[in-house]
Amino acid sequence: MKNELKQSLLRLLIALLIGLLVSSVFILFAGENPLAAYATMLEGAFMGQLKFMTTLRWTVPYMLAGIASAVAVRAGLFNMGLEGCIYLGGLAAGLVGAYAEGLPPLLHVAACLAAAMAVGVLWLLIPAFLKAYHGVNEVIMTWMLSYIAVLLCQFLAAKFQRSEDITSAVQQVRTPEILGSAALPKIVERYQLSVGIFIAIAVCIAYYFFANRSKAGYEHKMVGMNPKFAEYGGVNVRRVQFYSLLASGAIGGLTGAVEVLGVHGRYVHGFALDMGANGIMISLMGRLNPVGVPLAGFFMGAVQNGARAMAREMDVSLDTVRILIAVIVICITAEGLYELLRIKKKNREGD
Repeated sequence: MKNELKQSLLRLLIALLIGLLVSSVFILFAGENPLAAYATMLEGAFMGQLKFMTTLRWTVPYMLAGIASAVAVRAGLFNMGLEGCIYLGGLAAGLVGAYAEGLPPLLHVAACLAAAMAVGVLWLLIPAFLKAYHGVNEVIMTWMLSYIAVLLCQFLAAKFQRSEDITSAVQQVRTPEILGSAALPKIVERYQLSVGIFIAIAVCIAYYFFANRSKAGYEHKMVGMNPKFAEYGGVNVRRVQFYSLLASGAIGGLTGAVEVLGVHGRYVHGFALDMGANGIMISLMGRLNPVGVPLAGFFMGAVQNGARAMAREMDVSLDTVRILIAVIVICITAEGLYELLRIKKKNREGD
């Protein structure tokens, strides 16, 4: 066991080094020193209270998106529509937050979160049913639905947008500002970090107990590793697959709600750009582990925040910075995916 852990950590370190080396080539082409660029990235992510708080601010949605993906992948499914669920959850929370007047703060926040999770569940209801009970590929269905969800959110948000919010300075479609009773309080007012971080931590803890301390979590893992073996063992594979996708949609909707209520104060179209894809990569980086996924979310938050600092302070374009992030993340994700496939193959050979 210890030997496997050492080998796993060694492969992870090698993957990170490969990502950094390949990224260094792009930095050199941009005419900058790779060591100086990485030092700027580290400083931008961690050095100073504001920078560290901003890293934590980005960690929150990545943790939630990672858990949302992990819930599905652990059962052997890929929710490629995660980004659509995040957008829909954000829109639902934004509208309930803006129009549900007269509610006390705690109840108003709860209503916003519940609406966001419900929308995420409803959006994946059909693909979950078709996958579980008719064997239809969930990847294609959820991927197509994600595009529809994003465009639908843009259309609906434009319908609710007030005329006074439409100015030449504001190019994004957005809904009215949420009421004060619906806002998630900031931990420190000048920072964008809200109490949403405690919601993210609570979801991670719930995922830990589900995955490691419950019968349902064990069945969930069995289905992901070998559905036929799980079925022979008396597990209701269809039920596990059905509820896994629905749970992924619910947590995806919650991710959007926490962003809207805790950071933006309204639904702003484009707020969750690439967050779904990043969530899938984070779940693979963390190997679906209840501890690994939050750590991977923190890593992604640090990389994103540090990369923005690099773009600001060095002569490196934002597009180049995005390439650097993609290279580093893909290398680490590939190693995590390899590890999961290796374990899955080993379990199948043991049947």
